Amino acid sequence: MSAFERRSFAVAVALGLIYLVLLPFKPYPLSWLLKPIPMLIFAVLAWRAHPGKTGFFLGAGFVAAAAGDFFLDYGDRDGLFIQALGAFLVNQLAFVAGFALLAKGKPWLRWRMLPVTLYCLLLALWLVPAAGAYQLPVAIYLLCLYAMALMACRVEDKPGLLWLGAMLFVIADSLIGVNKFAQPFAYAVPVIVSCYFAGQVLIAVGVVKGKGRLGELPAVRAGL
Repeated sequence: MSAFERRSFAVAVALGLIYLVLLPFKPYPLSWLLKPIPMLIFAVLAWRAHPGKTGFFLGAGFVAAAAGDFFLDYGDRDGLFIQALGAFLVNQLAFVAGFALLAKGKPWLRWRMLPVTLYCLLLALWLVPAAGAYQLPVAIYLLCLYAMALMACRVEDKPGLLWLGAMLFVIADSLIGVNKFAQPFAYAVPVIVSCYFAGQVLIAVGVVKGKGRLGELPAVRAGL
């Protein structure tokens, strides 16, 4: 990583940790601004690391995540829930496209897809019936979340930071659904935010560290 990238990650992680530490003091002024800033930093880093379509989709994914963070925080996690769901849906779809470009030429099936497949299947069987009036949007969102996880499984030749980040992202989003629709649990917000932020950090680090390696076409490799 370059010095600029290291400093950018340090700022993003510091802001995320500050947001976590201040959770017990909510609501406080501008919390809705503090939470999205790390995602916007990751968007810039992803765009710089992978110029062209790949960087566009990855950057757009992080920008959409920032919008989802804004809606969840500004709406106090419920008031703007549908808007947040829509933003994170865009986040998932953009990551699907970005990861697909990073995984170009890689195998379509990997053993690491099996655990997340079983997890998402059981999650859908539990959450969708419990979602009431939100059954259709929750089902669509879970499908897109699963597609993102599958595509993340393809990117790296062996499980790495991007894969681990995507799995944490799946856990965080699934816990939001569990807490809201099926089984509210203690300390849900700090647990969910911790998993979500750690997942996004790892995805961003994996994307930036993979520049020049991920998404390299077999034909290009053969010509070297």
